[in-house]
Amino acid sequence: MFRPFLLASLLLALASGCRESAPPPPPVAGNPDTPAARPTPVATGWGTVEGRIRLSGTPPPPARMPTTGTVVSVCGEQAEDRSLVVGGEGSLAYVVVSAKDGAALPAARQSPPEPVLDQKRCLYDPPVLAARAGGTLALRNSDPLVHNVRAASGANRAFFNVAMPLEGMTVRRPLPAAPGEVPIRCDVHPWMHSVVRTFDHGYFTTSGADGRFRLELPEGSHTLVFWHERLPELARTVNMKNGETVQVDLEWSADQLK
Repeated sequence: MFRPFLLASLLLALASGCRESAPPPPPVAGNPDTPAARPTPVATGWGTVEGRIRLSGTPPPPARMPTTGTVVSVCGEQAEDRSLVVGGEGSLAYVVVSAKDGAALPAARQSPPEPVLDQKRCLYDPPVLAARAGGTLALRNSDPLVHNVRAASGANRAFFNVAMPLEGMTVRRPLPAAPGEVPIRCDVHPWMHSVVRTFDHGYFTTSGADGRFRLELPEGSHTLVFWHERLPELARTVNMKNGETVQVDLEWSADQLK
């Protein structure tokens, strides 16, 4: 006498399960908010932009800051400020070069290497780094001294703060997810300073000791942004064609230094 009731309950449960597992409706064509309406850009060809960055005029001598008695044997009596590193013929090191439209471009053909910030002779090396936002920063201590690495992010004065008491130790910490500037300091040795410029794409590089840089870009028109901690930001437009190399040389004047 209960069989009709049990059969009806079973059919009702199956119907409910089908309703719960039904696929969502297809995206509406032409709606820019749906994934189907945002095709992933595909590069049809690649070119290379390269150049040399210089500082004209006479740069000021680097500032020197006294160290403390406990580190003199390792770091010397004075530490040199490396926020401005100028080589022969005015070559300017540690300029960050990036594509302004990088986030809208296809993925870069080569992923940038993991950035490494070392601590050598009571200085951060290098003084400027470029990296992916939300990526990993490797921290290394090459000194037989206690250092710490404190990274700020926006209003957060200590995005991370890592004590590094051992020579040769390496640790890794995540960078902020939002692109921008990440200042880094050592509370033990207040003259130590570095900055990490982060991006939400892989189209960036830094100039070397000779002021030269090289960056691979997809075909098309792009705006390159040149950033230095102590100089006004500059931009240049490049038109890339498949297999071609575009030369972009840039020069700041020493009287533009902050």
